[in-house]
This record gives sequence, C-alpha cells and structure tokens, in this order.
Amino acid sequence: MSAPTYDKERPETIQGLFTHIASDYDRANAIMSFSLHKWWNSTLIKKLTERPLEGQVTLLDLCCGTGEITKSYLKKHQNPHRVFALDFSEGMLAQAKMRLLTPEFSQHEITCIQGDAQNIPLEKCSVDRISVAYGIRNVRKPELCIQEAFRVLKPGGTFCILELTRPKFPPLRFLHRTYMTYVLPLVGKLVASDKEAYEYLMNSIQGFIAPSDLAQTMSDSGFQEVQCQALLGGIATIIQGYKPKTLTQKV
Repeated sequence: MSAPTYDKERPETIQGLFTHIASDYDRANAIMSFSLHKWWNSTLIKKLTERPLEGQVTLLDLCCGTGEITKSYLKKHQNPHRVFALDFSEGMLAQAKMRLLTPEFSQHEITCIQGDAQNIPLEKCSVDRISVAYGIRNVRKPELCIQEAFRVLKPGGTFCILELTRPKFPPLRFLHRTYMTYVLPLVGKLVASDKEAYEYLMNSIQGFIAPSDLAQTMSDSGFQEVQCQALLGGIATIIQGYKPKTLTQKV
C-alpha cells in the first residue's frame, strides 16, 4: 500500500499541502465554515486580550497561515505592537506577508518567520501573548509546541489555542462527521482543486486528541487557569491558559 500523500509524520508533505492551497485557503474556509470562522477568530482575540497589558505588547501568532488572525488582532488594537507571525509553509507565509507588511500596519514592528512551532526561534520569556489557530493539529508533536509556547512566554503571559474539534452531542456529532466526510473534500476539490488535501484536513480533525486532553497537556507543561470554551456545540474549541507570574519550574 502506498503512503498517503499528506501525513504529519512526514512534515515536508504538510508544508507542501499548505503551500499548494495557500492562495485559495481563505476563500475555502469562508465557504466551508459558512463564515463562522470569523466569529471564532473574534472570540479567540477576545480571550487572548482579556488581561490588559501596559507598554508595547509582543504577539506571537503560531501557525499563522495567511495572517488572518494577526490582521484581525491588529485592526482591534491600534497601539504599536511587536509581532511575530510564524508558519511552516512558505506559501502560507507569502500570503501573510502580503496581508501584514502593508502601510496599514506600519506602526507595528512585524516579522514573518518560516519556522517550526516545535522549535520557536525566539528567546525565552520574550512574548506577551501567543495564539495558534487551526494549526496545532497539524503539528507532529503538539506537546512540543505547547512546551515551546510556555518557554517563550513572559511570566503572566497568555496562550490561546483555537482548533476545530468534534462535537460531543451525538446528533450534532453525526451531522458534523457526515459533513466532514462527504462535503468538505468536495468543496476542497471545487474551490482549491485538491480533494486529497481537504480529505487530510478532515481526517486531522476527526483523529486529533480531545480538547480536554489538550488542556491537560497545557497544565502538564506548566500553564495555569487552563480552561476550554466550546464554540457552536464543540465544532470549534478555544483552550486558554496563563504562564504563572512566579515560576518554580524551568522555563
């Protein structure tokens, strides 16, 4: 049996996947989520900024994709920020650069980085807020991503994950699985001309660990006040935590 085209155990295939669909990614997301992803993104940003900060804030957007989260964040926060937008895919990062490195955001210090969320090229305790939206399920070892987020966060910093998940309510879970199995790959074929890519994305949602397990991994990595917020019955979930202000463990 031949190996699947896309497999996160072979990270280079995931790089290729997202580079291939980068130009159609936002349009496909809008169609497949019925634009609900905009509400989910807005909720993520609210959770990320619940605790006000003084002075210049440093934001790290992991698995930044086309830069949509960073753009939405900066539109709501005009005070100058230092921003790092990191993604594994050169194609996705190219889209993010076109969206973020513009006169509209010239008051911010924005750096786009092609890199691995499991090995963040930033110094420890250097970032105030970290987001990762729709990306951690594509990371080969999510626990390493979470540990790295803990390392680079400043004490008291906020870490928020937004991920597509599986509803718990059985009828909704059945409808969700039916949609993911039959409709999503078809839309992917029509919109992005890559049915296999969206079949992979469907499988990555169905096969990913439960939000409660992801929250436990965050707690095990040192985060405090970890909580999950299910969105639209659990079709998406936000997992949020804080790095303790006083540390007794390695950072």
